[in-house]
Amino acid sequence: MTLDQKMEHLTEVVAELKAGDVSWTQLHGGLAHITYAAKTGAGDTYVVKFLTEEMDQFGLMVPMQHLIHNTISAGECGVGARVLHSCPEIPAIVMEFIDGRTLTTADLSEATYIPRIGRSVRKLHDEASAFSNDIDIFIFLERYLGLVEEHSLKTPEGLLDSLGTIRRIQEALAVNELPSVPSNNDLLALNIMDDGMVRLIDYDFSGMNDPMFDLGDVAMEGDYDPAQLRVLCDAYFGEHEPVQYARARLFGVVAQYTWSLLFIGMDRLLTDMPAETFDYWAEGQARWDWTRSQLNKPDLEDTIMRASS
Repeated sequence: MTLDQKMEHLTEVVAELKAGDVSWTQLHGGLAHITYAAKTGAGDTYVVKFLTEEMDQFGLMVPMQHLIHNTISAGECGVGARVLHSCPEIPAIVMEFIDGRTLTTADLSEATYIPRIGRSVRKLHDEASAFSNDIDIFIFLERYLGLVEEHSLKTPEGLLDSLGTIRRIQEALAVNELPSVPSNNDLLALNIMDDGMVRLIDYDFSGMNDPMFDLGDVAMEGDYDPAQLRVLCDAYFGEHEPVQYARARLFGVVAQYTWSLLFIGMDRLLTDMPAETFDYWAEGQARWDWTRSQLNKPDLEDTIMRASS
C-alpha cells in the first residue's frame, strides 16, 4: 500500500471522528516514521503517524503491536497523546493533536525544565497501565549487534572495541536494578512537548523497563553535567538516591552506545528514509563520539563501583 493509499484510507477514519473534508500537512522532525496533521472541515486537528514497517521487520524498534498498545496506555494516563484510532493493518495511529511546543536539545538542560521532566517521567512510571512487553537497552544492543554481523554493517572506528566496557557496565547495572515500570525509553528532545505540562510522546522503543533508564536517556540527550543529573534524579525520587543516580548516568552511556548502532542500522537497512534529508550515518557517528568521551572520563570506574555497591 502506497502512502497516498494509506492517506486515502485514513481520511475516512479521520472524517468519522468529525464530519467534513480532511486536509493533510506533514509534520517534519520524526526520524523513524512519517507523521501528518489531519485537519477536518469542522476545524479539528488530529495527528496521524504512519508507522515504518521496516523498523519492525528488522527489529529496530519494539514490535508494532506493543508500540500501539503502549502508546494507548501512555495517552490514557495523560503523559502521552491520547490514541483515538489505531489501524495496525496500514499500520498507523490517529492521535489527539497536542497544542504545545516540541522541546529542543537546548531546552532539555534548562534549569526550569529538568525537574519538570523528572516529574513527568515519574508520572508515566507510576500512572500508566502496564505496557505489553518487557524491554531493556541490552535487548536492543544484542539485536543491533546481530544486524551488524548479519549485514556486514560498517561501524564507526573504535565502537566495537569498547564493547567489553559496555559489558562491565551491564553487570554493574544489574546489581541494584529496580522493578520494571512503563517506560518510554527514547526521551530525546523531539519526543518531549510542553503544553503547560511536560508530555512524553512516541513509544517506538517502549516497554516495561528499569525506571533509571528513562532518566539516564534524557540526561544523555541533554548532555547533563553531574549537578543537572542530580536535579533530575532528585525531582524523580523526591530525595537524593546516590546509587540510582550512578545507575542513571551509566544507563545514559549505554543508551548512547546502542543508539549509535541504531542509526547506523537505519542508514544501511531502511529503503525509504522517513526523514529524507537527515544524515543517519552522521548521527550514529556523533553519538559514538559522545559515548567515547564518556568512556574515557577518569571517574567512570568510580561510577561503576558506586552503581554496584
